[in-house]
Amino acid sequence: MKKISFLVLLCTLVLDAAVISVGGFDIEKYPSLYSFRSQKPQKTRVPITDMLELESKNVNGVTMWITRDWQENWYDVESVQKNIDKGYVPVFIFYYFADEISIEFIKKREADYFKHLRKFTKYLKSLHGKKIVVLNPEYNMNGVSNWRGMNDIFLRSFAILREDSEVLVGPCVGDFGNYKKVNAPEEWKLFDLSLKEAAKSADFIAFQEMRALTRNNPEEIINSAQRSYYLSKYLHKKYHKPTALAYLAISSYGKSGEKIQANVYRDFVYYIPRMEKEAELMMFGTFHYFDYPKHVGYFNKAEEYFGILSKDGKKKESFKYFNVLK
Repeated sequence: MKKISFLVLLCTLVLDAAVISVGGFDIEKYPSLYSFRSQKPQKTRVPITDMLELESKNVNGVTMWITRDWQENWYDVESVQKNIDKGYVPVFIFYYFADEISIEFIKKREADYFKHLRKFTKYLKSLHGKKIVVLNPEYNMNGVSNWRGMNDIFLRSFAILREDSEVLVGPCVGDFGNYKKVNAPEEWKLFDLSLKEAAKSADFIAFQEMRALTRNNPEEIINSAQRSYYLSKYLHKKYHKPTALAYLAISSYGKSGEKIQANVYRDFVYYIPRMEKEAELMMFGTFHYFDYPKHVGYFNKAEEYFGILSKDGKKKESFKYFNVLK
């Protein structure tokens, strides 16, 4: 990705370059991965950056999820700091409310949410270097889109996280709707009530894209890059902030799934430079670097195949396109 600079309101931190991030903090050491052949026992955990340095030199970020049951030892400070020192920006997805999110659930769990956020902020302060926090991804469902109270949740959260002066923080909307359309402002305007006041204080506005043949037809998946382009432009024009594609999850599961996934990543090679120029795209994240056989969720069996590498390190066709993103 090209180097960019942008003004960040209420925060003096500026990233030196756009971030390309991958999901996966550490990985199993498989004998089929030539990069990791050694005399150590098989399936020893190693930092994902060990492989990125060899196989994906364009990557400069590592994405980690902070869920409701998160514990600090999931991403130990020493290992994360080593990644920072090597030039990898940590990208944290703060996902407390998860799929249970609703106005009622937020009100019921609000005190615990902020307790969890303060614990996380304390953890962030122990890390020295630039950090990105993507806050409450896919919050705009189950009635929350039309709830003005979400603005206050975001604003209070920003204030807590900014106790760490090295943090960039922004909300993350889910891109939900008719995926046969590539430009859908009538769908994207639906979350404005829950975001427009908080957006003024955000450092960026993030969004996500997830598709799989278990839920989408091929046309809906193939449209992903073009739709992302139009969504990023919409968010930038509407809220006057840099944008971030927090995580792209395109499953290779199913007949022609791997080819479809590759086509989407190929299209992003074309669209990302345009998104940088026209929507101040500051980050592009891929959901999983490796397939994750234990992953479960909305897309059922397809959840296991969001990686651009198979579970044992075989490169999918999408890998070659991902590796030329700059």
